[in-house]
Amino acid sequence: MKNNLNTKPRYALIINILLFLIVSLISCKKKNEESAFVPRLNTLTKCKIEVVGHYKNFEALEAEFDRFNEYYPNVELAFTYLDDYKHSVFTALSSNDPPDIFFTFPWMFDKSNYDPLFEKAENLADKNIEIDFSTISPKLLYHRSDGTVPTVPVLCTANGMLVNEDLFKKEKIEIPTNYNELIDACQKLKAAGYKSPILSHNSESAIMSSLIYPYFTKDVMNDKEAIAKLNELNPAAGEYMRPVLEWLEEFLKYGFIDIEECRKVKDNYSEMIMRFFEGDVPMLLASSDVASGTKKREPLSEAFTNKPFKYRFYAVPVMEDGGAVLEVPAIEFSVNKDGENIEMSNEFMRFLLRTEELNNLAKVKRLITCSTVFSLDDIFAPLGNAEHLYQLEIGIMDNTYTQLRFAGYKMFTGKMTLEEAIKNYGKF
Repeated sequence: MKNNLNTKPRYALIINILLFLIVSLISCKKKNEESAFVPRLNTLTKCKIEVVGHYKNFEALEAEFDRFNEYYPNVELAFTYLDDYKHSVFTALSSNDPPDIFFTFPWMFDKSNYDPLFEKAENLADKNIEIDFSTISPKLLYHRSDGTVPTVPVLCTANGMLVNEDLFKKEKIEIPTNYNELIDACQKLKAAGYKSPILSHNSESAIMSSLIYPYFTKDVMNDKEAIAKLNELNPAAGEYMRPVLEWLEEFLKYGFIDIEECRKVKDNYSEMIMRFFEGDVPMLLASSDVASGTKKREPLSEAFTNKPFKYRFYAVPVMEDGGAVLEVPAIEFSVNKDGENIEMSNEFMRFLLRTEELNNLAKVKRLITCSTVFSLDDIFAPLGNAEHLYQLEIGIMDNTYTQLRFAGYKMFTGKMTLEEAIKNYGKF
């Protein structure tokens, strides 16, 4: 009888718990949903916003222009490619008709000759602009010493390798996930007749960025003193390169990267993609920017059209515990604070730096998004299993990586010994 009397309270308790869980789930969903964009300016405003950069075409940004025009139909937005961007951007900004928004890059941050560029940039952290920075991964944001934010990431890149998954399947070899597996896979591929199991364009950036950056970064990332000395280009800091260069010296003995084959690849983008599409390259050292250009070039490759294969982008597993990818903004946008249409330029940035727009930009461009809420494009899906390192969060600046890649490349091409490469830190 007691049991019967207690049944109703027990059921009521269960129902209340279920109701609480349902309400909580609905509440969480609402929190994760981004509120609709609400224009702050007169939607009938008529003006022109010009963006300049180094991409020869930027359809993904033009798609965002169209979406922005749904709110501001009378605002004309245009993108202009500038050749020799490192120099031409200064000329453009000092002209009588300067751009409203311009590309900036992390490699500019530690080079004083680009300081005038950032001095021309609006502080996008100004509360009056009302940009919600919570949509952007904080690990990708750059704050100047005075606390200002003159540039914001809109697309992210990483270095890794394109893998012909069907080729591995054909040869009955597992795609490597750690260093021992990489050695084993490359040895089997060599035995199967692949002259260069790992291929690349013949440049220090193409080869070294994917091969040794993550290893080096993991080795020094928790040593603030080392990072400070490296960033200062202190000659003694060359010793911090020793572990990764010793690894490189040992790895090169295997001959898994044939430099003569690499030299046949004439450029670090289209030619490299087209060579990969020949179908006999197991692994191609590349950036995610290169991976982003593959879809457009599939129909341009007769070899790929006749015999398509599945390929995806992986971290290079050079460490015992696997691979890691070093993420850094691919491009950043800065607003010209002296621009004629400063208010509307800031409004466009407020629109663009929303989760939905950042993800849409990355999806169309086929690059990695900078937003905090995302799912990887299928080509980048393997990166979900990799360790992610963030250059700006760790604090290693571009000049340090420049020294590292030149040191590694000199060794790779036989022009320097390990000791000579270490001794020349800061001189490359």
